[in-house]
This record gives sequence, structure tokens and C-alpha cells, in this order.
Amino acid sequence: MPAVGIDLGTTNTVVAAVRDGVALTIPDPQGHRLLPSIVSFHPSGSTLVGCAARERRLLDAPNTVYSIKRLMGLPWDSPEVQASRAKLPFELCEGAHGGAVVAVRGERYTLPEISAFVLRHAKAVAEAVLGEPVEHAVVTVPANFNDLQRAATKMAGRLAGLDVLRILNEPTAAALAYGPPSKPQERIAVYDLGGGTFDFTLLDLAGNVFEVLSTAGDTSLGGDDIDLIVVDRMADEILRKHRFDARAQPATFGQLRVLAEEVKRDLSTREEKLLSVDDLVPGERGSLATWRFSMTRRELERASLALIERTFHVCQQALDAAGVQSRELDRIVLVGGATRMPLVAREVERFFGQRPIVRINPDEVVALGAAIQAALLDRSRRKAAEPMQHPAIAEASVAQPLPEESILESDSADSAGGPGLQSLPLVGPRKVPAPIAVPPATFLPGAASKPLVFDVPAQRPPARTVLYGAGGQAAPAVPPPLPARPRSPTMPFPFETAPSVGSGSRAPAPPAPVATWTPPAAGPAPSLLPRPAPLLIDVTPLSLSVETVGGYCDVLIEANMPVPCDRTRSFATAADGQTIVVVRVAQGKSVRFSENTFLGELELSGLAAAPRGQTQIAVTFEIDADGILQVRACDPETGRETTAHMQVVGAEAAPGDVEAMHARQAAHPLAPLEGE
Repeated sequence: MPAVGIDLGTTNTVVAAVRDGVALTIPDPQGHRLLPSIVSFHPSGSTLVGCAARERRLLDAPNTVYSIKRLMGLPWDSPEVQASRAKLPFELCEGAHGGAVVAVRGERYTLPEISAFVLRHAKAVAEAVLGEPVEHAVVTVPANFNDLQRAATKMAGRLAGLDVLRILNEPTAAALAYGPPSKPQERIAVYDLGGGTFDFTLLDLAGNVFEVLSTAGDTSLGGDDIDLIVVDRMADEILRKHRFDARAQPATFGQLRVLAEEVKRDLSTREEKLLSVDDLVPGERGSLATWRFSMTRRELERASLALIERTFHVCQQALDAAGVQSRELDRIVLVGGATRMPLVAREVERFFGQRPIVRINPDEVVALGAAIQAALLDRSRRKAAEPMQHPAIAEASVAQPLPEESILESDSADSAGGPGLQSLPLVGPRKVPAPIAVPPATFLPGAASKPLVFDVPAQRPPARTVLYGAGGQAAPAVPPPLPARPRSPTMPFPFETAPSVGSGSRAPAPPAPVATWTPPAAGPAPSLLPRPAPLLIDVTPLSLSVETVGGYCDVLIEANMPVPCDRTRSFATAADGQTIVVVRVAQGKSVRFSENTFLGELELSGLAAAPRGQTQIAVTFEIDADGILQVRACDPETGRETTAHMQVVGAEAAPGDVEAMHARQAAHPLAPLEGE
């Protein structure tokens, strides 16, 4: 069974796979390689996804859902959710776990469920072309997605029946698709402006090592915002000429969004766009009037310039974090459909002082990189299933010793946030694990322990708590750069084909021909599966913090730290008979806890009731290769594991809720692919 790469986009979703060593995007039966990320619930009970659902946007806007990617994992009361609620024609309401849900035809769906419909459609498209079941995938996300958004994306994959091998950052996937550097070492920047999000990532490329230096982004900035600029102008003209408020009519406003996207797209290749619509605005005596609208490229660029300028503030953040000057970059790569606007290329060239490159279709390059990573991980997964383990992997599983002691104190529980923590400077050296030599093509998992299943206990901690503990930070277990292989003067980079499915042989072998595989007649330059496997060293985009006294943050995992990474602190109980410790965790860059994204409360229960200071636990926060937070707790003296409980707002759900989501997916089979 093949593994595919899926770029789950705000506007479009793209699925790609590696066949005969070449990564190619997979078209639907009509030849469309861009699958609209739109789900429409038909009155007949069927569920339409993709191009068929896009056609329903004009006919049934309240029951057609789109542009929800940027809202996944965000709490209901966040500014992003509330702003989108006022502009989207379908109904958004608050869910049971504090996130946004979609209300359609008497049923409520979480946002991961909506994304699961899109992923199911991509899965069906891939299976129809590849001619065999698809169960494994690499799914991409914006580099600046936080832990909740990544967890929500992974849940969407599970609901779609996919084993998500990796959550991969979109700019990293694009760099992988572009391949190795043309010289021994190269520093590149990926400018990724998609439909709903913007990312900027700096990478060092040396041989087969792809190392991310820094990343920054804005999950509320993309092509959708440019569409809304056009929509606002349309609505103003309709109000002025026809005295009809389109903003107050969700269905009409939804139709304007469709037309605005068409205007923006056409103005990328022409100087002026004219529209004439007969059935949109009311005329005299209840009839419908003809509405005409025109816009020039210059007008659109003038209105969009402020949004494009916002992207360069993000670029400067990443440059400053890496200590890199723009003149030190060797290449600027454009990624994302919104970069097709001529304005974007001009402004990028002005800011960086060099012309950006677009050698691969910017709409498809992320999926191609994800497909390459999926093929490599699938190959490693098959090898790992054999009864053989490299000593380096066994070494990585050995627990590191605890750091020297320091003190953390709690103040009081008078504030609404619960017990606070006051962190004093750490004393004692960091414990840095020895470098691990990993041979080429060996996959080293990001976390040595299995993920925990989190539930919410009813018991609460004492109102006033003092925690004494030891704290320290271990450097991330990142393999050292691999030596570059000798290169042939006639072939700048060696390639090989993917291993055949189910061959049982450890040596890669060419796959058997697939009769149903038909590459698209036109498309981007294909991406090739490299040898040896690239070593990807990615980073976490946002800091991971614990709430301290006064509502401030004590940063445990800093932004732009290579992942996988972890931090361990040792705590001792400070109250007689204490059996629970609560730690509040957030992700973000603000020094104020309330201004960051609240991830949840980590409740460590099951501690032995003992006098103050007698019971000690070691708490470890891990960020795995997917950028998702994991939690472990154990007694360092006996090795006995304690129970970690985590309540995540807007992304995780109780087991019963997950079963209900699976049931809703099963109750809504997708409409057959057109052309089948």
C-alpha cells in the first residue's frame, strides 16, 4: 500500500505520490490536481467534496463549508474565530470543548471533522489513480501552527482513515521538493503565501541535510484576505447603486466571495476584469437586476499592498531570530497560490534585493515534498518492522539523568488562573546527551516513549501549593550533519526508486509497474526521490511556557528550537498529603500567559500521600517530530510511572466524542467521484 503526501490547504488540497522514483501530483477523474477544500451537505443526504462542492457555493451557501483551516484548534472566543464568524455564510457556534463547530442541516461538526471529509476525498482520488488502498500519509501544516492546530490536523487524518506518518511544515516540504543545493552549502528562504496562512522559513542546505534555522508566520494572513478586499468593494458598489446590503445576506455574501476569487485570479494574468451577473441583486418590482463590476490590476494591487507589507514584518522576525541578513540568502523560493500575483514577486524582490524563483508550480510544490517524505518514512517504517534495531536507536531510548536542584515556589490561588508558579534561576549545569551517529536512511523517531492518553480527573489540587524542584533542560537529540557523498560530474545528485510494496527485502528494489498510474499531461517539473534519505532538522515555531506568579510565563521550550526536543523538571510536593500537581501550559511569544494560546492544564495525579517534600516526580515536556506536545511523569527513584492528565481546549476530545465523530463520518459517505 503506497504512502501519499497531502497538502491540506485553506483553498485547495493537493495529493501526491512517488511512483518509479518520481513524485507527481494526482489528478481527479476530470484531471483537476487542485481539489477545492470545500464540503457541501446536499439536501438529499449525500456529502459533496471538491469541485462538486465548489459548484454548490453559489446555490447553497449556508450548507457549504470552506476556509476553516485557519480556525482549527483555536478557542471560540479568539479574535480569528469571531472575525470569520461574521464573514462566512455558514453557521459557526461554540462547541462542548471550547472550540468552534459548524452547524449544518441540524447537525454539528467539529472543524477536524470537516477537514476529515476533505482528506477522505483526497484519499479516494489517490486510490482511484493508484489502484490500491491508501492508508499512510504525510500531511502538511503551516510552519506557524501551534500544538492545538497540529493535534487537530492529526485527528482529521485519523477520522479520514489515514495513519499520519508525519505532520510536516509546508515550507520544509517545499524545500524538499526543490531538492538538494546546487553548491556544497546553500542558505534559502521559503516565502509561502497560501489561501489562509503565511509562513517564512530560513533553511541551510548542505548535501542531504535540510536544517531549518528559523521560522515565523501569520495564521490569519493569506489569499482569503485579498478576496475580502475585493468583496468589500463589491458590496459597497451594490449598496450604492442598488441600495441592497449584501453583507446582511449570507447567501449573497457567499456568492460575492466566489466572484472575488475569480477576479483576483484573473487579474494575475490580465490588466482588467469585467463581471456581469444577472441573478444577484434585486431590481424594480421584485425582479433581479443585472449587476456589472469592473476592477483593474492596479486597483487591486493598491488595495492589497498593506497586506503584502505585513508579510515582510514576519520575514524580518525570522531573519532576526536566525541572525541572518537578507543579503546572505542564496535563493528566495515562492510557494502558495497567492504568490501568483505579480505584486508579490515585485515586493519580494524589492525587500530581499534579488528576484525570487518559481521552478515548481507554487500550488503543488508542498504536496510533492510531502510525497517524497512519505515515501522515505514508509521505507523506514517497513525496515523498522523487521526484527533488527540499530544501536543508535536503542541508545536514544535511555533516560537522561535529572539536572541539579533549583526551587520553584507557588504564591497563591487567589487569581482566576489557579495556583501560580514562581521560577528562580536554574542552578547546576545542563545535561547534554552525547551526539548520536545515525547512518543514512535510518529513521530516528522523535519521541522515545509512547504518547499518553489524556483524561480529565474530577479531583482538584489544594488551593495553596508550594512546589520545590530541580529544573534543567536537555539539548535536543539531533543527529550531527552527515558527510556529503561524492557527486558524479554527470549527475549532480544520486537518485533511486522507491522500494517495491511488500517485497520483504531490505534492499530497495524498483516497484512493479502500476497499470492505472497515468501522470498528468501538463504540470510542474517532477520531484525525484533522493538517495540517501534527506536528514530534516526542523524547529518549533512558538515557545512553550508554564504560568508563573502574576500571570507571567516561564518558558520551557524556546521558539525555533530544533525538534524533537524536550525539557525535564523535577518537583517535590510542598503540602502534607498532596496527591495532585497542576501546571497550566500555553504556547506563544508573549511574556503574559493570558496573551498566548492556552493549551491546557497538566494534572499529575496518583502521587503517594506523604509529608511535604517526601514525594518527588520528574515531569517531561516533549515536542515530537510533528511539533506536537507530549507529557510524561515518573518517580525517578522507583521508575514508577504516574498518570498525566491533559485537557486541551478546541482540539482534543473525550473518547466518547471521538466515537461520535467516527460515527458521523460513517453516516456520511462521500458522493462517488465524477467520471467513475
